[in-house]
Amino acid sequence: MQNLAQKRAAILEEWLERTLATYPSQTAGFFRNQKDRFRNPVGSTLKEGLATLLDEITGEMDLEKTRPAMESLVRMRAVQDFTAAQATSFVFALRQILNESSEGGCPAAWQTRIDSIALLAFDLYTKCREEIYQIKARAHRREVYVWERMSHRG
Repeated sequence: MQNLAQKRAAILEEWLERTLATYPSQTAGFFRNQKDRFRNPVGSTLKEGLATLLDEITGEMDLEKTRPAMESLVRMRAVQDFTAAQATSFVFALRQILNESSEGGCPAAWQTRIDSIALLAFDLYTKCREEIYQIKARAHRREVYVWERMSHRG
């Protein structure tokens, strides 16, 4: 585990790269290279969220820190053009990176934590998508209401 702690920056960079690989190449390049958080809120959210999750998975796993970080990542990916599997796949990429970064592989405790945050990611994704569908349904109902009122005037 000490060896992995020394490789934190490299692990985080690889996790970011694998997450960016889920985006089209031009988009990924922008997210990777634009350092201004106001011009690039997605890239900034990815970098900060992944760093927090990595620290929690390899540290004490404080859910008060883990949940907000995961929520910001998943909310962002839920409104993008990803399936549930694609939106949450970045979590599983960490396991592979940790296995590749250590001769002994990823410690069992960390694997369990990765599984836990993967389940959290899927729950949050589902909740976000439900919210999106509710917003769309309300907008559609308002549209129908306006059309009905307009048709009764004429």
